[in-house]
Amino acid sequence: MAKLSRRKMLVGGAVIAGGMAVALGRTSDKSGPRSPYFLAMQKALRDANIAQPVLVIDRARLNANIDQLLSDLPDGMGYRIVAKSLPSLDLIGHIRERAGTDRLMTFNLPMLIALSKAMPDANQLIGKPMPAQAVKNYFTALPQDKAEAASKVQWLVDTPERLDQYAAIAEAQGADMAINIELDVGLHRGGMEPGDALTGMMEKSASQTA
Repeated sequence: MAKLSRRKMLVGGAVIAGGMAVALGRTSDKSGPRSPYFLAMQKALRDANIAQPVLVIDRARLNANIDQLLSDLPDGMGYRIVAKSLPSLDLIGHIRERAGTDRLMTFNLPMLIALSKAMPDANQLIGKPMPAQAVKNYFTALPQDKAEAASKVQWLVDTPERLDQYAAIAEAQGADMAINIELDVGLHRGGMEPGDALTGMMEKSASQTA
């Protein structure tokens, strides 16, 4: 094996680095063929002096997709926006208006608080059970002038213990909490299975509602 001195190694490294600098400094774009649509988008970004990764939303195509989705829904079925897939209040607001829906699916406490403050009229379905402390923190963080948002949240419980915890929170807050019971549909990823425990949860919820 040939021996390399430290000087030769440093020189070689400099040559490689220099080659990278040349490659990164190229201004011509010789990538594969693209449609005029994406070429026009590329030009618009360049004209706007945008040189960092950005999310670009084509409003016309977004609206067309929303319209297509609504036309494909069965009669009587509502559309619920999955908020975690749209991390932008303005974008959620636009889709709500276009789709004519007040239904959202929310998955964590920061998202729930942000949407409750920005859209207190929205019906938020919690997509996974939250710890009892997170629920308490929600009521603490909710401004008084947005209190109506809490009455429009549908909470999710997956165990009798969590149902009891939520019931205690509702009593402490003097508030009604709409409860959905998560069911295990065979995937065994959580939720209640048919049996006495599930029956007891349903009976307890019904008695508290009455």
